[in-house]
Amino acid sequence: MSAQTRVTGETEEAYQDRMQWFGDAKFGVFIHWGIYSVRGVSESWSFFNNYLPYEEYMQQLDGFTAEKYNAKEWVDLIEQSGAQYTVLTTKHPAGVALWDTKAGSLSTIKSSAAKKDLLAPFVKEVKKRKHLKLGFYYSLLDWSHPDYPNATRTSTRYDIKQDPARWANFCKFNFAQLEELNAYKPALYWFDGDWEQSAEDWNSKGIISLLRSKNPKVIVNSRIQGYGDYDTPEQGVPVVRPTAKYWELCYTMNDSWGYQHEDHNYKTPHMLLRTLCDCM
Repeated sequence: MSAQTRVTGETEEAYQDRMQWFGDAKFGVFIHWGIYSVRGVSESWSFFNNYLPYEEYMQQLDGFTAEKYNAKEWVDLIEQSGAQYTVLTTKHPAGVALWDTKAGSLSTIKSSAAKKDLLAPFVKEVKKRKHLKLGFYYSLLDWSHPDYPNATRTSTRYDIKQDPARWANFCKFNFAQLEELNAYKPALYWFDGDWEQSAEDWNSKGIISLLRSKNPKVIVNSRIQGYGDYDTPEQGVPVVRPTAKYWELCYTMNDSWGYQHEDHNYKTPHMLLRTLCDCM
């Protein structure tokens, strides 16, 4: 029985029905794209871990033009790869939304040199492809938001137990952004950042209910404090098969998630194919 069937009361049969396409898909393309590609720094973590001052990191907004972005070319390549689903980073922990969010002021259309909604064209192209499922990466935490308690690894804004009203404001913002994304009816959500708070504080159950209000068969990854449908090991094929029936190895083409100019350590086609075969 899945973790989610235990906590939501969903029947095992309904769970297996929801997961069928994912189990059959075998291969997906995950795109990490954001302002961090301007300087090629570690995405969000570079300021969180105090490698860069926050202000210097966010200056990349001025150089993020997305002038060569062509969603059709991207999705054509994804489709040609044989992938059955694709996931795009709608918002990394730095908080820059790739869509025209009305819930906050930090987005590529309001804050970057691109002045564009970068998510909508991608969604439009994916939806045209009969055999390609749409997925959204979304960071539950937001280190830029003034009402999120943690700012960097060594600095905090407040304690949520001492200021619950402020935390409630952040949760309202989180739900508002998810409601905007939910209008696109993605088949999958790839959450990140759940480790900083509890399931109760995130209101994970409420998030799942919100997502299912638009798509009852939506699938979510494991990073939502016990409410996920599948596990997400990273970078290395697990020594033994994960205990979860469904799982996904997240594997970069070089050593970086986002584009880094100096990272030329690309894996060979043989390495990528061998890893894919090992997982399958």
